[in-house]
Amino acid sequence: MTREERLVSCKQCNNRQLDFNKGLLCKLTGKEADFEGECPDFEHDAYNTYIRKVKETIRPNKKRAQWAEYLIWILLGLGLISLYSSYLQYDLLLKIQEGFYVSDHEITSNDLREGIIGVVITILYVVSVITFIRWFRRAYYNLSSRTDIRYDEGWAAGSWFVPILNLFRPYQIMKEIDDESSNLIEKHSQEPISDSTALIGFWWALWIISGVVGRYVFRTSLNAESLEELMTSTQVDMLGVAFDVPLSLITVFMIRAISKKEELLLKLESKSKEEDLN
Repeated sequence: MTREERLVSCKQCNNRQLDFNKGLLCKLTGKEADFEGECPDFEHDAYNTYIRKVKETIRPNKKRAQWAEYLIWILLGLGLISLYSSYLQYDLLLKIQEGFYVSDHEITSNDLREGIIGVVITILYVVSVITFIRWFRRAYYNLSSRTDIRYDEGWAAGSWFVPILNLFRPYQIMKEIDDESSNLIEKHSQEPISDSTALIGFWWALWIISGVVGRYVFRTSLNAESLEELMTSTQVDMLGVAFDVPLSLITVFMIRAISKKEELLLKLESKSKEEDLN
């Protein structure tokens, strides 16, 4: 192995110093690169240990973020369709209440339309939740590969399904992802970066409100039997959709904000590595 080839490891290591007379020296040994093959002390370099750990453990998350966004947009579109369908149903019920003739065909068509929309939205909602949680957990896992985290990365998925805990733990983890990502970016770039605390707080408040409204909508529709109860249930359902619209939009904005920080951090880490090699 030539001397130039041996110096490759030295150029990647922080434990090096430049001597104007002797050239590139190792701070650990005080000697020139005289080893054969890989440097035995290279593994002790903290920076390279960090970079190696990042490269080995960081998993791609951009596609997951994109799919989470796509499904939310689709659900939002279906929600607006559902809102219009509920309006048509309310108008139909109003005609019945006021004594206008409504054929069995109109009633059957309305029930079929509402049923199909309800089933499609339910299926896509479940898929969207799974997709979002997969992105969320991957983001927390990647953060754990870079720095110490407060909770086990599995809680990024599990905390959504534990009663009481699901009222605050997902919010805490999301905020930690944003805060720690910002801190790591600042360390690499030496420039301040704004956090998304207000955005995350607004998202979580809407999520809690939407959950409460959703449970009320479900109970109301489940118990609706009389004409008046069906009309009330339809109105409540329209109210639920009205809450889902801002929640969907704020969720997309939040995913984009966190995803951009993930991508920026990857670029800064790569750039830092390249500069060190040069």
